[in-house]
Amino acid sequence: MEHGAILFLMALAWVWHGSMRARETAMNEARAICHKMAWTWLDETVSLKSLGVARDENGRLHVRRIYTFRYLEAGHLIRDGVVMLLGDVIQTVLLDTVARHG
Repeated sequence: MEHGAILFLMALAWVWHGSMRARETAMNEARAICHKMAWTWLDETVSLKSLGVARDENGRLHVRRIYTFRYLEAGHLIRDGVVMLLGDVIQTVLLDTVARHG
């Protein structure tokens, strides 16, 4: 029974570490985009919107994570951004085209 518990804790630590690494990757991408475009990154964080499994171009399964973030464009237009990761690799970055006045 102890071996099973140890294996479970090791698996949990591995998943947690991967999630923290993916979140950091998404945050770095959001930060870089906002800096490059001279936008204000609101809250300076990303939120996990979706977690699932998907195959890469070689057919291998990876965890797919979708993170959202908010930014301020032109000083008063609040917009949403999305960073999609497959495993540790950024697959897509989407920037909002619908503005809301803040």
